[in-house]
Amino acid sequence: MKRISCPFRARSKRVHATVVLGAMLMAATAMASLQPRYGGTLRIQMHGRVATIDPRQSSPDPAANRLAALVFDRMAQFDDHGFPQPMLAVSWQHDAQAKRWQFRLREGVKFSDGSLLTPKTAALALQQLLGNTFDVSADADSVVIQADHSLPDFPSQLAAGRFFIFHAADDGSLTGTGPFRVAEWPTDSTSKVVFAANELCWAGRPFVDKIELTMGIDQQQQANAIAFGQADVVELPASEVRRTAERGVRTASSDPVDLFTLRFDMARPTVQDARLREAVSLAIDRASIADVVLQRQGVPAGGLLPNWLSGYAFLFPSALNLARTKELLTATGREVSHAAPLVLNYDSADGEARAVAERVAVNLKEAGIAVQLSGQPTGRAMKPPAGDMRLVRQRIGSPDTGVALPALLDSLGEPSPALETLEQAYAAERAPIDAFRIIPLVHVSESYGLSPQVRDWMAPRWGGWRLEDVWLEQAPAAGGTTP
Repeated sequence: MKRISCPFRARSKRVHATVVLGAMLMAATAMASLQPRYGGTLRIQMHGRVATIDPRQSSPDPAANRLAALVFDRMAQFDDHGFPQPMLAVSWQHDAQAKRWQFRLREGVKFSDGSLLTPKTAALALQQLLGNTFDVSADADSVVIQADHSLPDFPSQLAAGRFFIFHAADDGSLTGTGPFRVAEWPTDSTSKVVFAANELCWAGRPFVDKIELTMGIDQQQQANAIAFGQADVVELPASEVRRTAERGVRTASSDPVDLFTLRFDMARPTVQDARLREAVSLAIDRASIADVVLQRQGVPAGGLLPNWLSGYAFLFPSALNLARTKELLTATGREVSHAAPLVLNYDSADGEARAVAERVAVNLKEAGIAVQLSGQPTGRAMKPPAGDMRLVRQRIGSPDTGVALPALLDSLGEPSPALETLEQAYAAERAPIDAFRIIPLVHVSESYGLSPQVRDWMAPRWGGWRLEDVWLEQAPAAGGTTP
């Protein structure tokens, strides 16, 4: 930006006019700098490792679905209020029982390899993802899905999880209709994924040319990388959000979307007395976990769903009650502090889980309940170690209560009925909590550190990315001016 100046000998009116003109030019330049621009490489770091984004093989791992959403689209998507809206399907309708659904496809959509999206292609993809309990067929311009049970929230179900539409080439590779395509995938010796802009994207080309995403980076390393300009987007654990902001880094956080719970192994004789399990629940100081351990990036949880989603979470008590704890321990008829300690398992690869587990153990010991911590990295190929209770971290998978709650219950080993009313959802959520098979502890926000160049970071309030909207402001040139 050129510096505006005027000669000292100019008359005051001329000086005033020049200053006004300079101010106008500066304002115009500032506004221009806020206009989205194409180009650049967005550098992202993440802690987890994703082996594949093939929707047919991906697990419920949120990280896998997050990367897959860069390449593939779903039939529907959530708007900013959590309601399903058209994506690859432009409209849908169902029969009176909500067992037969018809989704009319958007016309002219192409996969990144140039092939056309057809009802047949979409039906084939959904059949593989939904399984044999659904009958998926192609109509003239639509996909028809028939089930043997009612699906009142079916568009919301298809707007989340692994229900991506893909096209399988003859060589077995997959392509999508999303904003990016895979340009490089990690080998055994690398941990970097490169996504390139999909020029054929039906919704328009994304702003950045490429995304370079490095996996397996320690969270402390990520916090340092964003502070020293070595990355544009990093994940931040709760304990690093405030510290990172104090270093002058811009941060962004979602509403609380991760749930920490204690899940009891009901086959273990040591925890079969419901009075002991209730004592454990009442002995835990959830407020200190949220405010101290998680640095106010969490909220105490009495229920499974956060209040922003269910609207009734305040009905579940979560306050510490040591007096009642001691009454219950006395009623068990045993000296818990002198008995064999309760074994608490947790994921040792998750720093926040370790910190929460340690605080839970301190709370229980202060109440007279001996605890033995047992940390082990969680992996699909590993069998969890034996323990009386386990600290579980679970992601809220959808902003729709009717979809999120059954999925959450199922992941916790509880019955997951179809829910059609808010009353049914409340009753389903209360059942395992009132029986003290599950003890909700805290809901935690998802947080990121952003470089100064990152613009239009408009992630949904329930977490995740919208990288197709992100653009990179050109870094200031030497001297502090913008060309």
